[in-house]
Amino acid sequence: MKITILGHTVSYEENAKSGIYYLAYQIDAPEKKVFFDQAYSKGSAAFEDQDGRNYKLVLSGPEYKLIRS
Repeated sequence: MKITILGHTVSYEENAKSGIYYLAYQIDAPEKKVFFDQAYSKGSAAFEDQDGRNYKLVLSGPEYKLIRS
């Protein structure tokens, strides 16, 4: 599945839906930007959602991928 967040295409699997919801709708734009900037510069950005589940936003070519870790 894919979604666009802050103009970036993010692909994800079913097990990462909660992480996508958190990234897309639970945090404000400046915080989202931090994750995308870190993934762009370092290759990935790890974060935890409101329920303590761990995710990683990974730069994958021109798009990003969100994986549950």
